[in-house]
Amino acid sequence: MSIQLIQTEPLILTITEDSANNIDTIDAGAAYTQYLHDQVGDFEQQPLGNFVEVVSKSINPRSSKYAREIFEYIDCAEIDEIYGYILRFKINSGGEIGSTKNRFQKHDILFAKVMPTLANKKIALVTEDVTNAVASTELIVLRKKPEVEINLYYLFRALRSDHFTRQAIANVTGATGLQRINPSRLLELKIIVPPQELQNQIGDAVEQEFTLRTLAAEQSKKADDLARLVLGSLTLRTDKKRHNK
Repeated sequence: MSIQLIQTEPLILTITEDSANNIDTIDAGAAYTQYLHDQVGDFEQQPLGNFVEVVSKSINPRSSKYAREIFEYIDCAEIDEIYGYILRFKINSGGEIGSTKNRFQKHDILFAKVMPTLANKKIALVTEDVTNAVASTELIVLRKKPEVEINLYYLFRALRSDHFTRQAIANVTGATGLQRINPSRLLELKIIVPPQELQNQIGDAVEQEFTLRTLAAEQSKKADDLARLVLGSLTLRTDKKRHNK
């Protein structure tokens, strides 16, 4: 068996090198999705628009109304293309942010619409608490419809699947170098929809992975801050010693 389920709590899978080579992004969600396909077979597919809506709330941060406000801002560079989490938020005043931006909030999904960032899976799930967040207009803001039953973390994983990425790439329009997907067309593309129980199992694995990566990033930042503090102190002491000489 190329992918074998050892246990579900915690989720443990074994995967052969041959199978790993056939999955573009190796993470808990990708491996478990592949396992389900191998073991259970094909699932129902539905248009993305059945589950999410495109949020089009844009502002110009540089306008006199917003120029002095503080924003949490991201563009495609702040999205990790391997796992889909937000690497950092830029904290800027409106006057420091150029042109029109899209508003977003916690639990939204940000989907890069321009090639090659679309092909590189620049798709992020917002798990952090944000108060005044804006994103580049090159990111489509997707929000789960409150009345639908779908696991949010599974939905995010489905949008990052190779199955969905291939559809999105096939539907970009425009001249080479400026190819992008239209938001209305994006909603017509189909995602794989397994039964709710399987959605939750995949979603739980992806959510746990997000939590662990967030903790790791926080610890890394603390270590970096401490290193800068220590190295800065050493530099000051060295400079002072030389000055006294």
